[in-house]
Amino acid sequence: MHVLSLIAGALIIVVTFADAFATTLVVGAGGGPLTRRVMGWLWRLLLRIFRGGRAPALLGGAGAAILISTVMVWVALLWAGWSLILLGGHGAVVDARTGAAAGWTGVVYYAGFTIFTLGVGDYVAGGTPWRILTAVSTFTGLFLVTLAITYLVSVVAAVVGRRAVAVRIHALGRDAADIARRGWTGSGVSSAFVQHLVSLTGQLSVVAEQHLAYPALHYFRSRSVLVSAPIAVARLDDAMLLLSAALRPDVRPDDSVTSPVRAAVDRYVSTVAMTSAVPAEPPVPPLSDRAVLAGSGMPTVPEEVFRAEADAGAERRRALHRLVLGDGRGWDAVH
Repeated sequence: MHVLSLIAGALIIVVTFADAFATTLVVGAGGGPLTRRVMGWLWRLLLRIFRGGRAPALLGGAGAAILISTVMVWVALLWAGWSLILLGGHGAVVDARTGAAAGWTGVVYYAGFTIFTLGVGDYVAGGTPWRILTAVSTFTGLFLVTLAITYLVSVVAAVVGRRAVAVRIHALGRDAADIARRGWTGSGVSSAFVQHLVSLTGQLSVVAEQHLAYPALHYFRSRSVLVSAPIAVARLDDAMLLLSAALRPDVRPDDSVTSPVRAAVDRYVSTVAMTSAVPAEPPVPPLSDRAVLAGSGMPTVPEEVFRAEADAGAERRRALHRLVLGDGRGWDAVH
């Protein structure tokens, strides 16, 4: 039984650090397997509790709660691992005053204040090997806590950057048709609009990679639609669809304008799908109204031509719908 306790404790510590390293240090891993499962389970639970827009303020704070919960899981597992290792050796921990072997509660208490580097001193290691292991446990606790704090700060910075990108997209227009209409000069898209899109493409690509580096990023749901990245990305992609499919071919912007933006959106959607608990297959969302562009004097193709071209990208739009639902909102927020 003592050997099994030692092995189990060591395995738990190894798994904990493997998951923490995959989540915080391995860029592109999308988080460790344990972290992904914990975050996904908590997010699905919160979406179920607050579905229908109930208590949006509480859902807005879910990201921080999920991130802290992940760190707490690492700490709890590290504590449990070292407790099992110390419980596996008779007399590994003794009372500092009497020298009597500590009970299991005393061992767990000793493991806790050791990994948190408290140095209380009412219990001590019972021999040289256990003193060495105590020093090792102190190092692992200090290392994990420092790693977690550094990670928390980085995630907050990434959240701010993602909100800034969402604000820039929403500044282009209140919906997809409005974005397309504002970029139109009467004969084509304005150069200022094109430059804005070029800048957004690079920023959106950075945010997409941050979702892989910081898998908790997706769960920071913005309380306001105006700083919601999933809503902003869906609107931007819809605007690019209008410009590339609803306008007459002779006046459409060149593919070099819309294609890079849509490629960045594709990357964003795919990375979020890797790191978040996205809902099951949703329906293909409704298209933006082509008639709004026609009513503004923009030369458009007939409705059936636009729909035929848009239907070719139905799965892409379904993925965007899944992205929006994963943010706890409906497609009506996009329009």
